[in-house]
Amino acid sequence: MRLADGRGTAKFRAELEAWLDEHPAPRGAADPPLSSGHLPDWARDWQRTLFEGGWLMPRWPPGLGGRSAGPVEHLTYLEGMSRRQVPRSLNPQGLDVCAPVLVEHGTDGQRERWALPTLRGEITWCLALSHEGLRPGEAAPPGFRLAEHDGDLVVSGREPAPPGAQHAEWCLCAAQVVEGVRGGPEDLAVLVVDLRATGVVRPLRPEASDAAHDPDELIFDDVVVGADAVVNPAGGTAVVEAARAHERTARWTTRLLDAQRALEALVATGQARGLAHDPVFRDTVAALRVDCDGARALAYRAFAKEASGHPAPELAMLPLLTQELCQRVHLAGTEALGSDGLDLALDGPFPWPSGAWPAHWLAALAETATVDPLTEQERIAARVLGMPPT
Repeated sequence: MRLADGRGTAKFRAELEAWLDEHPAPRGAADPPLSSGHLPDWARDWQRTLFEGGWLMPRWPPGLGGRSAGPVEHLTYLEGMSRRQVPRSLNPQGLDVCAPVLVEHGTDGQRERWALPTLRGEITWCLALSHEGLRPGEAAPPGFRLAEHDGDLVVSGREPAPPGAQHAEWCLCAAQVVEGVRGGPEDLAVLVVDLRATGVVRPLRPEASDAAHDPDELIFDDVVVGADAVVNPAGGTAVVEAARAHERTARWTTRLLDAQRALEALVATGQARGLAHDPVFRDTVAALRVDCDGARALAYRAFAKEASGHPAPELAMLPLLTQELCQRVHLAGTEALGSDGLDLALDGPFPWPSGAWPAHWLAALAETATVDPLTEQERIAARVLGMPPT
């Protein structure tokens, strides 16, 4: 199966390729990020270049780093960036979750203070909003609490450290409202917390190996936040659900793009290992190619329906499909290496230092273990078949 571009999409793709030819992405191997909450100077400059060129968030208007493109063109853009191995941002939770939440649910002041600097690569984020229960519609209570003391809003509590928390400058988190906080009837608030503020205890950093706190926790010890730190005070639950939706979309699109690149690397690995004529390897690669193209076609169909204003139940299937696809591709790469599949020092499907084939496979297994497949299956049933989750 081969997907062909329409005239508008082909023009969009050509414009992207021409712009990337004129603006080669920097190579940051000499100054890699310390975590997903850290942006080296070269990464900040590159993200600012994408923003000013309208190639950071193509679906958004020019003032927000885009060019008012449609969802199909946006997926085309993501594929083009992945094919060239060009990063959009090294702080993905800031770009793909925090900025959209602030743009969609924040005030003009919050967008100016936090969303625009995020898009320009000036500030970085971690995200502490994933409190989804075992089944759709369920939610585990957040570990942070918001109270009002002597006229100040104060957040306290602890949670397992989200990715990037040791280096990020800001945190978008959910908090349980416990004492007399004005501004809305809900008992859940979404907050912007400055991680450099007094009372913030970050996850253990390498230079602080003698710290007494749990190295895997982010702790807020009576951290004072301003009234403008609450995002949409009357609708905290809606903000959390929007953030989860953005997080799921970012996750499955990343998986799909990684699976496409890893499949190309698998073919190259098989050829280098003399497996091109092995019937088992050929059947494995063919099946993975069909499934990968099928997931890609499903994604384009979903975005096309979304662009035309029609419901896109396919979006409910893609998180599970791409999760299983990545796991299978990386397992095939590990098996193609034979006994060398146990060697974590060998190159993997992506450029150094992303990890070896078995490292990616184990990471995919770990993600499957933390994201219950039954949850995704029930979400599909609820969206596609109209059945309530049980």
